[in-house]
Amino acid sequence: MPDAQAFRSQFPVFERLSYLNAGTEGPVPRRAADAVRERVEVEVSHGRCGGSYLEQTMELAARLREAYAGVLGCDQAEVALTGSTTDGVNTVLAGLDLRRGDEIITSDEEHPGLLAPLGRARRRAGVEVKVVPFDEVAEAASRSTRLIACSHVSWVSGRVADVAALRQTGVPVLLDAAQALGAIPVDVKELGCDFYAASGQKWLCGPEGSGCLYVRQDRLDELLVPWPGYSSVADPENALEFQPAEEAKRLDHGFPVGVRSAWALASLELFAEAGWEWIHGRAAALAQWLADRLTELGLEVGPRGRSTLVSWTAGDPPSEVERLAANGFIVRSIPRGLIRSSVGAWSSEEELEGLASLAAGR
Repeated sequence: MPDAQAFRSQFPVFERLSYLNAGTEGPVPRRAADAVRERVEVEVSHGRCGGSYLEQTMELAARLREAYAGVLGCDQAEVALTGSTTDGVNTVLAGLDLRRGDEIITSDEEHPGLLAPLGRARRRAGVEVKVVPFDEVAEAASRSTRLIACSHVSWVSGRVADVAALRQTGVPVLLDAAQALGAIPVDVKELGCDFYAASGQKWLCGPEGSGCLYVRQDRLDELLVPWPGYSSVADPENALEFQPAEEAKRLDHGFPVGVRSAWALASLELFAEAGWEWIHGRAAALAQWLADRLTELGLEVGPRGRSTLVSWTAGDPPSEVERLAANGFIVRSIPRGLIRSSVGAWSSEEELEGLASLAAGR
């Protein structure tokens, strides 16, 4: 079993702060910073051109695609490299042949990163977007429902979607995995979803502008390539013919960035060494402990699932977030009168007790 303190020491930010905001941006591992410096030095010293540069950059991208596939539980051929969860959502919504009369069901706990693409689909294609309570999405499906698009883990409450129920509707399912991938155990094959869009900068502790999109193999040809480019086609020398590249890499967003790949890989390697089972188990247990402790101290904790997010009610969340930050605890407010703490395997029992006591005014 990994040593919790040794794992925490891999993240320099904890030398200064109790950082509990990975649901927005994950803490940066020291080895990721080292990987970035090394990659930048290579590009500064050797230039960003020529066959060697291209080969190294594409190899890094291939390794990252394979690493994402390992965390997702799928084949690398089903993974596209994107810049965010929202990039993946937009890829799916723009790639589907949505038409007037189609219905998309979503929940009342969705992030703007999902809602904005849905809003564009409503305006552009004339689809109907039905918003229902988080735990009633499956029940709302009907014969006119073309897609279910909702969070795997709610960014508001930390509740976990009943994906089995969503799948049983027979409607294609697009999951927003911003608060899931890296935070809770994920196996997209077991989930049975059709599309799974995730961020790299949150629970995977990668750089901003990183992420991935899983597209089930038998769904790939249903998607038009929304923003085609050099890597989207099978033969770049005959790009005008627009024969899509094989596999989900046709949906990659732009040319792979070497620094991005090197950073993301370094973080993923750290987690793999610690063991995902330990990471997920420790984070969930600590989050549950915090929720129970806050409740014990008299605070109103929102309903949640076995996730890494804990939200509680506050009279003036922005001011409370500032007060907690002044005392070294970094959390965030949610625009529903809530404060949200993101608990990871890197968190410590001592800091969670400190947060709970401070939040309760003790």
